[in-house]
Amino acid sequence: MQTWMKRSLGVAAGVVVLLAGLATGLSAMDAPLPVPTQNLPDLGASLPPASPPSGLGFSVLKTSESQGVFEALEVGGGSWLRYRHPAHVSVLVRHPKVTFLFDTGLGRQVDQQFAANTFMDRLSFAYRNVAPAVDQLAKAGWAPDRIKLIVPSHMHWDHVSALPDFPDAEVLISPTEREHARHGHAPAFLASQFAGVQHWRELSFKPGAYLGFDRSLDLFGDGAVVLVPLVGHTAGQVGMFLNLPSGQRYFFTGDTTWTIEGLQKPADRSWALRQVVHVDHDEATNQAAIVHVHRIMQRFPQLTVVPAHDENVVKTLPHFPQFQE
Repeated sequence: MQTWMKRSLGVAAGVVVLLAGLATGLSAMDAPLPVPTQNLPDLGASLPPASPPSGLGFSVLKTSESQGVFEALEVGGGSWLRYRHPAHVSVLVRHPKVTFLFDTGLGRQVDQQFAANTFMDRLSFAYRNVAPAVDQLAKAGWAPDRIKLIVPSHMHWDHVSALPDFPDAEVLISPTEREHARHGHAPAFLASQFAGVQHWRELSFKPGAYLGFDRSLDLFGDGAVVLVPLVGHTAGQVGMFLNLPSGQRYFFTGDTTWTIEGLQKPADRSWALRQVVHVDHDEATNQAAIVHVHRIMQRFPQLTVVPAHDENVVKTLPHFPQFQE
C-alpha cells in the first residue's frame, strides 16, 4: 500500500510540474506590447474642453457574467492562479437631449439567440445570472421607449443581445460595422439579435484630432459624449468618452482589451488563446489601439478607463438606479 501511495504521489507531483512548466512556457509568449517613441499621434497637453450640461449622468446595468476564465488567458502576463468572471454590461447615459445605452449587454432572448452556437462555443462562452437591462429599468418604472438611442461599441453577440428589447430605439452604428456584422457568423455575430432592427442611424465621424484620434463625433455638440474609432477588435468598434459636470471623465473602450491590466501594461489577450480563437478582426490594428489607449492613460491618469468586461472596474462604477453626474 505504501509503495502504491508513493507512486501515486510521484505521478501527481509529475503532473503538477508538467502543468506548471506548460503554463510558464505559454506565459513566456506574452511579452508586453512595445510602445514606440517616434511618429506617434499627438495626444495634446491637456484633456479636450467640454461643457457638459447639468443633469448629465451615467449608470451601469450589469446584465450577466461569464462562467469564468483563467486570467492568464484573458490578458498576456495574467495569473494562472486567478479565475475571472468577465461582466456583460450596458452603460445608461442620461443626457438632457436624449437617454441612451452604450452597449446593451444580454437581453431577454439571449438563450434562444445563443442556441445558434455549436456545443463547444456554448461551452466556451457560457454565461450566468442574466438580468436584462429592460427588466432592471422596468423595476424602477422606466418603460422601454424611454431609451431613445443605442450606441453599440461593436456588434458582437454579448454587446447587442438586447436590441430586440428596445424596438423603438435608434441604433447608431457605422456602415462598416453593420456590414461586418451582416456578413459575420456565430459565435461572434448572431443575426437574430439585429435582423429585426427598424431604426438604424448611420454613425459618421468628423475630421479633427481628439486625444490622438484623427476623427471623432461629438454626439451632442457640447463635448459631453464623444465617440472615437477603436477599430481592430471589429471592423468598426467605437470608444466613448464621457465628460461629466463634476469634472470626472471616463473612457469606455469596448473590447480593445477585456481587462484594465491589458491597457496598463500594455498587453494583448494571451498568445495561447489567440492561437485557438479568432478574437480580433485585425490583430495588429487592435494592438495599436491598445498602445494608443495605454499612452492616453499614462498622459492623463485622472481619466477613468473602462474595458467593457472588466468586472473589477465595473464594481467601482455607479449601478442602476444610482447615477453619477
